[in-house]
Order: sequence, then structure tokens, then C-alpha cells
Amino acid sequence: MTELALLLCLAAVGHGISRWTGLPVIPILLGLGMILSLVGGMDATGSMSAAGDDPLFFVLELGLTVLVFASGVELNPQRFRRQRAAVLRVGLLQFFLMGAAGWAGARLLGHQGLSAIYLAFAVSASSTVVVLRLLQQRQQAVEPHGRMVIGVLLLQDALTIVALVALMQHGRDGSRLVQEYGLALLLTAIAWLLQRRGARWLLERCRGDEEAMLLTVLSVLFVFLGAAHAAGLPLVAGAFLAGYSLSSFPVSGQVGSLLQSLTDFFRAVFFVALGALVVPDAGALGAALLLGLLVLLLTPPLVAWVAEGAGLTSRAAIESGLLLAQTSEYSLMLGLLGLRLGHIGPQVFAVIALMAVLTMTCTPLLARDTVARRLMRLHPSRRRRLPSLDRHNHVLILGFGSAGMWVLRPLVAAGLPVLVVDDDPAVIAELDRRGVACELGDGGDERTLERVGARQARFIIAAMRRVDDARRVLESARGVPVLVRVFEDAEAEAVRRLGGIPVSSAEATAEQFLAWFRTRVQPAPESAVG
Repeated sequence: MTELALLLCLAAVGHGISRWTGLPVIPILLGLGMILSLVGGMDATGSMSAAGDDPLFFVLELGLTVLVFASGVELNPQRFRRQRAAVLRVGLLQFFLMGAAGWAGARLLGHQGLSAIYLAFAVSASSTVVVLRLLQQRQQAVEPHGRMVIGVLLLQDALTIVALVALMQHGRDGSRLVQEYGLALLLTAIAWLLQRRGARWLLERCRGDEEAMLLTVLSVLFVFLGAAHAAGLPLVAGAFLAGYSLSSFPVSGQVGSLLQSLTDFFRAVFFVALGALVVPDAGALGAALLLGLLVLLLTPPLVAWVAEGAGLTSRAAIESGLLLAQTSEYSLMLGLLGLRLGHIGPQVFAVIALMAVLTMTCTPLLARDTVARRLMRLHPSRRRRLPSLDRHNHVLILGFGSAGMWVLRPLVAAGLPVLVVDDDPAVIAELDRRGVACELGDGGDERTLERVGARQARFIIAAMRRVDDARRVLESARGVPVLVRVFEDAEAEAVRRLGGIPVSSAEATAEQFLAWFRTRVQPAPESAVG
């Protein structure tokens, strides 16, 4: 109880320091846990040598189980049904190519056999907990690249569980492995049926009582954990399937709100306990740094290349790569499993744990709009030459979208010079075919705006996905009328304060623009666009 009390106190202190300093909370919690171990508050060496018998391991496994359960609730396959092809290509190629790179890196660092295999699996998948949190904070979970990333996480989590089951049976009778996979498929089928039919019915029986709903949700978790234990499967597999069974809409939203406080609590305690367990030597620290850099440097270009080939826009592909550039919480479960089974030693586990924390900490710093915009400038497609157009008193359309042609036609009919800027190569190729002046680029990038003459434009139509991009347009082109597509009243008010003209929904963009256009421009004899 004393150890648990110390973990809880340090978790509270770590969150307080994070809020006070604005620093990421994960490295603070990890550092406090290491300090606790170094001053003798916990016997990390003893924990390492007696895996499974120490209370610290119980806290770690319990924390991981709750985190995996909560993340599984968010992984509804219906979210990415339109991105299935991209999900399969990105998810499979990232998992296996990064796994191969991790295995090669481990061999170069001198690791052999099972140690190299565990390190390979540790770098092959991305963190569901970290990525989902970022997507929700930035309200990008419903954007095309957000949906694709969620699908990739679900696929990789399933593949990692397959690897977990195989590693548990390493060196044992092969028939037992076949039996366990059969039991895993049976549990998966039950989770699928509950997700499709039963979860909503269960919550409806609670009649809005939050306590009853929370007890029902936790009961589902414990039933799946019990079934996984009885079948000889890792508990994390039961937690993942329990979360998946509650991922249907609108069940996932209700369950997510019920679990928020519980998830935050176990996340904090988990990382403090992890820090108390991991006291690496210089060799483990160096190996973790090198393998972590491999993940951070190789994952973004690999994912961006595959995602763009699968149909995502250049910017969305780059953002997806930055979001997925970290190792998974499942890698920590792999490490704990390896310690329990004697497959790996304490220092290999330390490498896995430090690599996970390093990459998870870097993700919020790397997966930002500013980083994505800078990387966009390095994209080969940015070298496309601008069309011949007098970039004075012209009309700029930033972000073509589904309503772009309806806006474009009256402009062309009025005889106005129009330049379209979009970050989707497919859109630009179609406009090229129609003979429309266009530029492949990011309409929210200051250099792009300068290159296309935003300050000299007659007026600008900003129909990009994010209002933050339009804010940069308004700041870069002061004095030029800018129509901005918005989705909420707060966004409209912010646009007005900056001097823009808000258009209040995607569906109304064309109609409201035409109403504004007729009051400003006298049309020439009507013509059509290709």
C-alpha cells in the first residue's frame, strides 16, 4: 500500500508540474518514477528479476489493460469504411517494413534471437492512446486523414495481439498455438456481435443512469478479461476486444465520457510505475535513443509515401506520417510479457520502455501544422511551375472542394482571371485538364500566398478544411476581401474580428458566395468552364 500511495502522490505532482510549466506530462511522470526508484522508494532491480510477483508489475499491467480498453472503444471500423484501401496499404506496410527496420537495427546493436524479435515488434506499430488523444484535441478525427489513421491503429493493434499470442507460445506445442488462435477468433466474433447488436441494447437498459452504465461497461471489460485468461490469451487481448465491442455509434461516445477520469488516473499511475521500474545503463539508453530516432525519422516519409499513393492529399499524407511516428503501448505489454516468460532481460525491457516514452513525448511536438507546412515545401510536387497569369486584381480560390466548380463558373463567366490553389494532386490534374489556372500548394502557407499574389488579389475565397488556415490568409492579405468557410458561430465571429467575411456552412458556401458576388461584380456574357 505504501508503494501505491507513493505512485499516486507522484502522479498528482507530475500533473501539477506539467500544468504549471506547460511541458508534456509523460516525461515528467517517467522522471519522477525514476527518482523514486533511485532514492530507494522502490526496488526496481528486484521487480525486474521477479516479473509478475512484484506489486509494480500488477500496477503496470492493470494500467495498460485500462488504457487499451479505453482506446479500443474509439476504434469503430465504420469510421474509415471509405478509406479501407488506404488503411490496408498504410497499416500493413508500416507494420512490416518498420518491423524489418527494427530487427535490422537491433541486430546492428548486437541483439540476437528473441531479443531482436521483441525489439522489432516494439517499433512496428504506433500508439493508439497518443494518436487518438491528439486527433480528439485537434478535432481531426473526422477528417479523411484522421479516419485513415484510426483504421491503421485498429489494424496494427490486431496484428500486435496476434504477435503477442505467438510469443506466449514460443517453444511450446504448435497445436496449442492453433487452439489459442481459434479461441481468439471466437472471442473476436462475440465482440463483433456485441458491437453490432448488443452494446446499445445493454446501455439502453440503464435508462440514463450513469452509475449503472459505468458498472455495465466495466462488467463487459471483466467478462472479456476472464474469457481471455481462461483461454490462455494475454489480458490485453481481452481488453482490446472489450473496447471494440463498445465502439459502435453512439455507444462509444457515452462510454468514452464515462471512462475519461478513470483513463486519466491509470495513465498517470502507469507512467510513474514505469519510471520506477526502468533504471537503464548507458548501453540501454543509447540503444533506445538510436531505435527511437529510427522510428521518428523513418515512419513519417514511409507513411506519407504510401498514404499519398493510396489517394490522400500531400498534406494529409504528411500529417498522417507525423502522427504515427511513435511506438505503441503494446510494445510495453510485449516487454512485460517477455520479462515474465524470461525471453528478454531487464535491459532489453528498458530499451523498449525508454524508446516508447521518447517517441510518445516527441509526437505532440512533431505532429504540428508548422512542421507539416515546412515539410510540404520539400515535397517534389512543390516544384510545379505557376501558370501564366497576371497576378494582380485576380481572384484566388484556396481549397477547391466539392462546391468549387459552382463558385468557379460565375467567376469565369464574368471574365475575371481566376487562380485555384489546392493541396490535392487529383484536383489539380482535373483542373489542368479543364484548362483552369491552378497551383498545387497549401493555401494556409505564407510562402504559397506570397507566390500566388494574395496581397494583389481582387478578392479571395478561403474554403480550406480548417479555419486556422484561413486566419493565416487574413493576416497575410490585409485589405483584400476574404470569404471564409466556417462551421460554427465562434469561428464566424473570429473571422469577422480579423476582417473576413464568414460563410456559415459547407453546403451554403456556393449560394452565399453567389449572393455576395452579384452585388460586387457585373457579369460579362455567360460562358462555361470545360
